[in-house]
Amino acid sequence: MKLILAGSHAWGGSDIYKTIDELSCKDDIVFTNRLSEEDLANVMASAFALTFVPYFEGFGIPLVEAMQSEIPIITSNVTSLPEIAGDAALFVNPYEVNEIKNAMLKLRSDDDLRLNLIEKGKLRKNNFSWDKSADLLWKSVEKALK
Repeated sequence: MKLILAGSHAWGGSDIYKTIDELSCKDDIVFTNRLSEEDLANVMASAFALTFVPYFEGFGIPLVEAMQSEIPIITSNVTSLPEIAGDAALFVNPYEVNEIKNAMLKLRSDDDLRLNLIEKGKLRKNNFSWDKSADLLWKSVEKALK
């Protein structure tokens, strides 16, 4: 199993590369940098799980993408992420590396938990769509114009 780090790194990139270079498992860690939408969808669809643990996130589109791809989620217990994921994720403190590690190991070893989170994600994803967002925006505009 590989750890795929998708996307560009904003700050601390050189520290991350230095730390990973010192690990015995460094050959099992892959940096993709920024991916096209198609490549990202392919990576997500072939993933064992999504581990998305930002310190701050405005909405959390990667969580919805993971639900669409039918993979389980490990995510931060802060900002909007618990509201987006509902009961379809394992939540961790993004400042606690051991919590993140333990959640990853738990998903790896507990097939029932993994499948349960996937099933919950299949249901949860129905709460989010661009069409639904557009309808709600339009209704807000109409209400403001009255």
